[in-house]
Amino acid sequence: MDDPLLWSPTDQERALRVISRWYDLDFGPLTDDVAMILELAAGRERVLELGVGSGRIAVPLARSGHHVTGVDSSEAMLEAGARRMRESGVNVVRGDLRCLNLDQQFDLVVFGLSTFQHLLRREDQVAALRSARTHLAHSGRLVIDWTAPRSDDLDPSPRPFQVEWMRESEDGHQVTKQATQELALGRDCGSALDRSSPVAWITYQYDALEESGLVHRSLARFPLRVNLSAGEMAGLLNQAGLQAVEWFSSWDFDRPGDGDRLIVMAVEAEEST
Repeated sequence: MDDPLLWSPTDQERALRVISRWYDLDFGPLTDDVAMILELAAGRERVLELGVGSGRIAVPLARSGHHVTGVDSSEAMLEAGARRMRESGVNVVRGDLRCLNLDQQFDLVVFGLSTFQHLLRREDQVAALRSARTHLAHSGRLVIDWTAPRSDDLDPSPRPFQVEWMRESEDGHQVTKQATQELALGRDCGSALDRSSPVAWITYQYDALEESGLVHRSLARFPLRVNLSAGEMAGLLNQAGLQAVEWFSSWDFDRPGDGDRLIVMAVEAEEST
């Protein structure tokens, strides 16, 4: 499949089923973004995480005393963190971020680590933001964390796999992760599908070396929205009845600049209240 806009929920779940097996080994060591969310959640009792996955962010929030609800559409990801989230008291809901109706409001709503980039179409992005807005309590805050645009995001050149890490799994296997990114191209003149909303194919390759010497290889390929600028996000927020109040370029709260993240804190726009 070359057209990411034909990507279906079934396709997505198939990829996440592979990723979920290695997710904790892959992203578990990442804690800087969790520390940032914990700081932003200070004084805010009720927290909603959209795209909760296996609970990497939600569980520390719950253990810190927050009342946390986590929503995700992936059965595989929710299964991966089911026990951990249940034991920490996270209220888990399987649902679609674009049309969510929990009939409750929250002091903080979070799109963690690049979750928002899985929404490929502008209409889906706006729908998810509107859904988030309806769940914001009075004086509530929305936080979105995604990958900042990079100079090579629109480079159509083939890229080799890059080794990201080599780690030992809980069952004693030596696991190597490699990844690559390929710009999704249209059919006319090699243009990106839509240069105003570019999408790339991301491929993860996990090689697990077993005690027998055999290598078990698993691949997950999925589309991701790339090159999403602060200006475009501001426009999306505005269209959804929200407005940005603070911007950061790192998990250390650096002001906009040369950081590799873009993080926005938004509130309900005055004209929509």
